[in-house]
Amino acid sequence: MPVYSYKVKDSDGNLITGTLELESKTVCIDNLKQKNYYILDIKEKEEKKDIFESINSSRKVKVKDIAVFCRQFATLINAGLPIVTSLATMVEQVENKKLKGALSEVYEDVQKGKGLSESMRKHPDVFPMLLFNMIEAGEVSGTLDNVLNEMADHFEKENNLSQKVKSALAYPMVVSIVAICVVIFLVTNVLPTFVGMFKNAGAQLPLPTMILLGLSDSISHYWYVYIADIALTVFLIMKALKTENGRRLYDSLALKVPIFGPLNKKVITSRFTRTLATLISSGIPLIEAMTVIEKVVGNTIVADGLKKVEEEIKRGKGLAEPLKKMGIFPPMVIQMINVGEDSGSLDSILKKTADFYDSEVDAAVSQMTTLIEPLIIVVLASVVGFIVISIVMPMFQMYNFVGQ
Repeated sequence: MPVYSYKVKDSDGNLITGTLELESKTVCIDNLKQKNYYILDIKEKEEKKDIFESINSSRKVKVKDIAVFCRQFATLINAGLPIVTSLATMVEQVENKKLKGALSEVYEDVQKGKGLSESMRKHPDVFPMLLFNMIEAGEVSGTLDNVLNEMADHFEKENNLSQKVKSALAYPMVVSIVAICVVIFLVTNVLPTFVGMFKNAGAQLPLPTMILLGLSDSISHYWYVYIADIALTVFLIMKALKTENGRRLYDSLALKVPIFGPLNKKVITSRFTRTLATLISSGIPLIEAMTVIEKVVGNTIVADGLKKVEEEIKRGKGLAEPLKKMGIFPPMVIQMINVGEDSGSLDSILKKTADFYDSEVDAAVSQMTTLIEPLIIVVLASVVGFIVISIVMPMFQMYNFVGQ
């Protein structure tokens, strides 16, 4: 709970200073006014944070945190508590420092009479655009608790989707890193021992052994250059991804790369259909829903395509035909949307489509892992085999020399 230092005067004109630990600045002002003080100044005291707390407060708010917040907030409102009281409870409840700070400001704004969605819009780095648009719809329709429960379901599924993809990528990354470390150990520690023995025996070193020997010397004497090159490469890639052209190139490759490309398209399809279904079922117009989806789809190439689709819709065309021109979404999705538009049940059909592609993502993740495992084994076996051959070849030459 924040601490406020105040400077006031009493009825006799005496200057009084002190501190109060209260929920917000507004509550602090009310408390002092009840004591008939004339308020001169009120400031929130900044708490000294250690380095770990500072790092924690600057962390990004995860989708999982937003899902938990929506579920708990919906429970409080459904229990009959006012929004202000529910927000005060949530400020105490959440653990993420960044989310807690944003909720504190939202709480103060709502106390001043502002709407919940309007207050949340001030924190786009904390609350997703989809969330405060849906909350706005819930405020208008008087179904805020239902909307929050829908958002909790949505973000829980979104979190599960992200975790599946991360889990699929984690295995090959870990195996690759371990394999590289093992190869470096063999080249820098094991190989030089054998090479020294061969040289003492006067054996002629073959070309593969000479190549590995040069690599071993290079890594042993100039390891810092390799580390600096890797760090510089990572830095340049991260910097390029922050530029518009760099991000477009990355997003374009993400849709075209073998194995990963089809998986990314299925993830985008699942995210698109689920988000659009959630927005439409809450009464948000299709054009406005498309604007929101452009911001949350997570791929600039797809977002650009959706902007063109939005323009086509504004000209009076349906959703299915412009989506087909994008060439991103599978024919089944286009057909389902077409049926939904004709039958007037687009939201329910989109939800069923999203559930289907959630299972498709599961299958694609399993298939990707199945394809990557043998590929890693082949590459690792080739590298280790080359090292073994480089060591064995001089041995055979020594045996042939002794045999003669």
